[in-house]
Amino acid sequence: MKECQICGTLNFKKNTYCTHCGCMIVEENICQYCGVKNPDTSTVCINCNRPIDPVAIEDFEDLFNIFNVKLLVDSKFTIADYNSILNNMFKKLDYMNIDGKTPKDKVLQIANVFTIVVPKSSGVVNGEYGSPIIFYDDRLDESLQISTIIHELAHFLLFDFSVNILCNIFDVKSSSVVKSFVEYFLTLDEMRIINEFYAHTVENRFIPLKYQSFNSFKHCVFSSGMTTNDVWQEMELGFTMAYDIIRHLEKYIDENLRQSIKLQFKMDMVDSKNSIDFDSPKVLLDDDKKIEVFIGLMAYHFYDLYNNEEARKELEPIKNRFEFK
Repeated sequence: MKECQICGTLNFKKNTYCTHCGCMIVEENICQYCGVKNPDTSTVCINCNRPIDPVAIEDFEDLFNIFNVKLLVDSKFTIADYNSILNNMFKKLDYMNIDGKTPKDKVLQIANVFTIVVPKSSGVVNGEYGSPIIFYDDRLDESLQISTIIHELAHFLLFDFSVNILCNIFDVKSSSVVKSFVEYFLTLDEMRIINEFYAHTVENRFIPLKYQSFNSFKHCVFSSGMTTNDVWQEMELGFTMAYDIIRHLEKYIDENLRQSIKLQFKMDMVDSKNSIDFDSPKVLLDDDKKIEVFIGLMAYHFYDLYNNEEARKELEPIKNRFEFK
């Protein structure tokens, strides 16, 4: 089968025109590793003997090659691609009836559409995202369970979004190899700061003001020996990407559900934890800038691993976790 580049419909290999949209299917048998054009019938490159169009990247040697480095550095990824990925990620919620009896049940239903969400069996942290599972402490008041689930869902959505971006640029399907790089990338110091500011921004949109905080973000910043003034650019990117996730989540965590969440906080009489004691961005990065900055960061760290075989060994246990799920 081959995919129509216009509408995405799968067609028989012999088809010249798409059976769905009628557009001509352009097929150039070019090897993604060495760039050599091959005969239409070839499945293995006549020059380097590698698969011409792998369904998925299954080992690190196939991921970290100079061709993929160039694809990232010279990325043609557009805002249309960006929005298309986000729309497709959230489309699955349109087919679900969110009918939980409590606000926590409804938020849990939403999160479970994207990934596995389970109660924690131990530990003192309210919740955590661990590839590819969200854990939350069900011993907490329901209001705090709600905020925890939203926060950890935000982390997962950034991970999933990043995987989709990389697969789009490399023109491959998702795999444990691609996921392991993204997981590694998002936990590097610079990205961890962006990730935590972003996740808190998403969480704070859906909970009452006096319960909002940026505690884990501030911990990341201060443990790196910096202040919030030193990470303004990181906050700008985190704020901008949070907005993109929020505008999709608001369709499902709507005004009625937000009011129910607000009431749940009042019923639980949770102590206020507002600790927003620093200035933060109020203006979004423009479309070109946010793509340039995010993919630029991804390309920089991808190139680092391409040049460091020893460092790539850190990805192996991460890959194993994705394969174990």
